[in-house]
Amino acid sequence: MDKSELILELIEPFVNEGKILPRSYTEIAENIDDFVLLMVSNELVACAGLRSCKNDTAGEIYCMAVKHSHQKLGYSKDLLTKVINKAKCNNYSKVFALSKYSTNWFLKYGFIKTDIDELPKNRQKSINLKRNSSVFVMNID
Repeated sequence: MDKSELILELIEPFVNEGKILPRSYTEIAENIDDFVLLMVSNELVACAGLRSCKNDTAGEIYCMAVKHSHQKLGYSKDLLTKVINKAKCNNYSKVFALSKYSTNWFLKYGFIKTDIDELPKNRQKSINLKRNSSVFVMNID
């Protein structure tokens, strides 16, 4: 399996639960450089995408998942560390995520819950307000 197939397999249960938006193989493959992967014994156990908000110094964390069998073992923190390192390499001043779930997780790891108007203008326009997601932002040192 290639990386895109592994990501699709990992996120499928979360898509079925309504926790992650569905994505096609093509969409993931075309954006594969966005993703950070966490492998354990040659098995993908966690992933997250980090995409640029064009004309802004913010990065959006999306499609973040830790395999059910590997939750509550510290992998989400390890994954976040990799995402933040990637954000620093991309010279982002902040990262943000939209989520209907995991509110406590984001707050625990230093994100601040904020309003949609705090996001880059180009991203505000494409948010599906019907999902009623919360917005979480973290400044990057």
